Amino acid sequence: MKLTTSADRKTSSGLLRTFYVFSFSLQLSGSYGCQFPARWTGLWFQKGLEPPIRIEGDTFSWRGKCIDSEGALFLIDDSKLGCSRCVVIYEKHPNVLQYRETFCEKHQNLDEACAKLSVDAHLHSMFRVDAAPVPCPFKGPLTFSYSRGHGECKYPLSTVDSCTDNSKLLFRFKACVAVLNSESSEEELTCVAMWKEGSSHYLVGKMMQRKNHRISYEDEDTYRCFIYDTLPDSYLLSQSADATCDGLVSPREGYRVMELTESKSPGTGCDFPEWVTVPGHWHTLDDSVSYVFSDQNNSFRINHLNTDNSDTTVSCAKEVVNSVNTTVVVAYSTSGCENGFVCIIFHLRDKHITELQIGKFARRVEDACQPPIHVPGTQEYITLVTASTPDTDHCPALAETNGLRIETGHLPDKCTKYTTDIVGCRSDYTLEVLTTCASYRDLKRFQCHGTWEEKGRTYIVTGLEESRRKVCFVFSARSRVTLMSGLHGTCSRSVQPGVTGNITFNITAAGDCDYPLNLAASFTYSACLILVFSSALTRYIR
Repeated sequence: MKLTTSADRKTSSGLLRTFYVFSFSLQLSGSYGCQFPARWTGLWFQKGLEPPIRIEGDTFSWRGKCIDSEGALFLIDDSKLGCSRCVVIYEKHPNVLQYRETFCEKHQNLDEACAKLSVDAHLHSMFRVDAAPVPCPFKGPLTFSYSRGHGECKYPLSTVDSCTDNSKLLFRFKACVAVLNSESSEEELTCVAMWKEGSSHYLVGKMMQRKNHRISYEDEDTYRCFIYDTLPDSYLLSQSADATCDGLVSPREGYRVMELTESKSPGTGCDFPEWVTVPGHWHTLDDSVSYVFSDQNNSFRINHLNTDNSDTTVSCAKEVVNSVNTTVVVAYSTSGCENGFVCIIFHLRDKHITELQIGKFARRVEDACQPPIHVPGTQEYITLVTASTPDTDHCPALAETNGLRIETGHLPDKCTKYTTDIVGCRSDYTLEVLTTCASYRDLKRFQCHGTWEEKGRTYIVTGLEESRRKVCFVFSARSRVTLMSGLHGTCSRSVQPGVTGNITFNITAAGDCDYPLNLAASFTYSACLILVFSSALTRYIR
């Protein structure tokens, strides 16, 4: 065994210090004095330390203040202990810093302190608190086997699915009967940093078990470090045991080792109906959600506007039924990290109106449109209109009527005594509502865009004039009485016409010239009708 002399150690330390200064002089080029780089400013998590480390100006939180620096080397003074230490800091990624340090001793200067720095000193990892996520280095769908040191769990294969957000992945671990420490779980990974050293790639992310998503996790429980290699059509991946990068030396060794293999995408097996994909861009009646179809006709994206809800991507997997006005498909849907096969029914209602029914998630394409996952008639209807201004269409005929009573509670206080005129169709294409009392006057015009009948009810999609918002009027006729409701979200089948809804009407024939509202009635007839509105009317359409 060769003995190391003190002279050898001094030479080695000097070379080590020269290496640190040279290696990091480019990334930290410029004269910082004894200030830490401004880009490091913030809070940093390190396992076992509470509260987080704060780096700002010349301060390294509980370590002390920087009093001298050169390249990546910093001399930090601990006034409480009356000593100083040399710290070398590696910037691996804007969200990851790693450092080595000497013992805290009395030192005269930076050179003296850093001469004691050893490559054998523990490498600490710090992760930026509330770090902005980054795109993950691989995408689903993937299948994988894994091992935790007691044999490889490869039957059944586990899976990785991409989320709507490309910085997230969903790992579904399967349990293998004959493999110790294998268990079924779903873990969501949020990627926050990536870098490369030599031939190895490193990834830092937050790994969280989904069944316990409502638990308030600490960074200690979620931060994990990975080392991986990219192979043709697969990845070798090793995970750390805790919130450090300790012990990660190879993708084949670690707390949990995985081999990920690319899998066939579950979608793009069919096309959506042409009458949906040709307009391409649709939105709900209240304009809160948009549906944008791809040019290839085999996928679309659901965007939630002005909310924090995750967007949804949908790709066509299998066509089940295709008729003139109705198409049924199985599609693969991803919303956030929720994904699976769903049964979607498309209904063509009018040139610029369509309706969708979307079922529950199934794990297999064969199950999506079959009971018990899919029960016909239980899915709510989603009414959509084209993003471009829909064409106007004929409205059922209404005539002007006078002296009608409106329930109090929705008009201004000064309108405790009032008379109201309700105007029906002054033209074939608009439905008008006029409310007056004292000096108050309010006229609302709804342009009719399309109409259809279903199970004894008539549905009219209208647009409020000078607004992007649409209203679906639903009515049913009984003898000389017509019950009508207006809905601003969708043409719901659960509404009770004249009773529930955002706007409700009870329309009673008042003379021989009257006709119940139905599509069979001629649009040229005049009807003398009495309308009673609910208190929700003026509040909604104002």
